[in-house]
Amino acid sequence: MNTATLKKRLDSARGPFASIYVDDSKNTEDSGKARELQWRTVLDELRKQEAPDELVARVLDLADRKPPIGSRGRALVVGESGVIVDEELPVVPALPDVRFSVMPHLLPLFEFGAPEHTILLAEVDRTGVDVSFIDEYGRALDFDSEDMDRHPIHKANVGDRFSWAHVEERTEEMIDRNYRDTATYLARVVRQVSPSMLVISGEVQARTGIERLLPDDVKKLTHAVPEGGRADGADHARLADAINEIVQQRRTEKVAEALERFRIESGRASGFAVDGMRIIAANVQQANVDTLLVARPSDETQPAPVDGDSREEDAVIAAAIHQGSDVIVCKKDDVKFRDGFGAILRAPALDVSDQ
Repeated sequence: MNTATLKKRLDSARGPFASIYVDDSKNTEDSGKARELQWRTVLDELRKQEAPDELVARVLDLADRKPPIGSRGRALVVGESGVIVDEELPVVPALPDVRFSVMPHLLPLFEFGAPEHTILLAEVDRTGVDVSFIDEYGRALDFDSEDMDRHPIHKANVGDRFSWAHVEERTEEMIDRNYRDTATYLARVVRQVSPSMLVISGEVQARTGIERLLPDDVKKLTHAVPEGGRADGADHARLADAINEIVQQRRTEKVAEALERFRIESGRASGFAVDGMRIIAANVQQANVDTLLVARPSDETQPAPVDGDSREEDAVIAAAIHQGSDVIVCKKDDVKFRDGFGAILRAPALDVSDQ
C-alpha cells in the first residue's frame, strides 16, 4: 500500500481496530465455500476478542466483496471511523491473523504486501510503442499504442543497385525519427503519470535506440529487457517474469541500502542509528525516526503472526507511519537488533537512560 495514502487515513482514524490478514483466494471450484469458512473463523475470533457488534457487522459487510480470480491474500483494517486498509496481499496467509486492539496491526502490510512500485511498460519496435501502466499488483490499468511512422519503412532489394544508397539512407532517417518521437512521447507520459520505473521491452535495436534518446531524469528510471515486444508471438509470460525480477531486485536493494546506512551510522557512534524498543519509542514520540527497521523471520512464503502482545510494536509502527517514516522489513537472520527493531534517525538519538 502507498504509505502516503496510509498516513492520510491514519491521521483521521479512530479506534479500536479490527486488523485481519486472511486467504481470500478464488482459484478452485469450491473456493466460495472455503472463503465462507475463512471469514466465519475471522468473525468468531473477533467476537472472542470482545470486538463490538457494530465493528463485527462492518467487517462482515466488507467480507462479502467478491474477490478477483486467483490466489491471493487480503488485508483489512477497520476502525470506528471507517476502513483504513483494504488491500490485496501477494502472499496468502496459511491461517487468518486477526487482531482487535486499540492500535491497528500494520506490520504484515510491509512484510507481505505488494511492493510500492508502479510501472510504465513500453513495448517497442522501430515503428512505435505500446504502453501499459501497471499498478503494484501487476494489473494493467491503462493502455496506449503509438505508431510513429510518417511513411512505410522498407529496405531496398539487393538487386536495386542504383537506388540502394538513397533508399537505405531514407530508411535509416525514418527509423531514427521514430526513435526520437518515441523517446519524446515516453518522456511526456513518464512525467504525467510518475511511475516508479519505466521498463522498455522489445527488439534490441529499438530498445537501445530509444533509451539513448531519453532525457536523464527518465533514463534514471529505465530498465531494458529483451522479453516481450510488439511482434506477434511475443512471450509475455517471460516478460512478466522479467518485470517481477526487476521489482524484487529493487526491493532487495532498498533493504540492503537501509541496512548499510544503519551499519555505517552505528560504526560512527553518531547517534543516528539505534536499536531496541525503548529508545526507538522515545524517538518516534519526538518525530525523530527517518527509517524504521523491523526484523522478521526469514520465511518468505507465509506470514508469521507476531508472538504475544504486539500493542507496543503496533503503536510504534503506526506512529512512525504517521510521522512520515519509511518502514522496512528485513530478515531476522541478517541483523542483530535488540527487540527486533532498529532505526535510522533524523537527528542524534535522545538520551533515555534516565527516563
